[in-house]
Amino acid sequence: MDTDLNQQVKEIAEARGFTGSEILEQALERGVEDLWVDLVLSRYIDDKIDRETAINLVGRDRVKRAEQEVQAIEDDVRWGLNA
Repeated sequence: MDTDLNQQVKEIAEARGFTGSEILEQALERGVEDLWVDLVLSRYIDDKIDRETAINLVGRDRVKRAEQEVQAIEDDVRWGLNA
C-alpha cells in the first residue's frame, strides 16, 4: 500500500468528521469483534461449546454460515478422496 496507517487514519477521520482517536477506537472495536466471532465459531466447530451457546454469543446467521462453510469443506474433501 502506498499510504501508511497514519495517513489512512487521517483521511478516514477527515472524511467522516471524527478525530483520529475516534477512528482508532472504532477500528479496535471492529477488530476485537471479529476476533471474538472467530473464537466463538472455532469453539463451536471444535465441539467445545454447543450450538445454542454459539447462537446466543454471535447470532444464528453467523453460526449457520459457519456450518455451511464446514459442510462445503467436508464435501470438497470427500469429492477429492473419491476422484
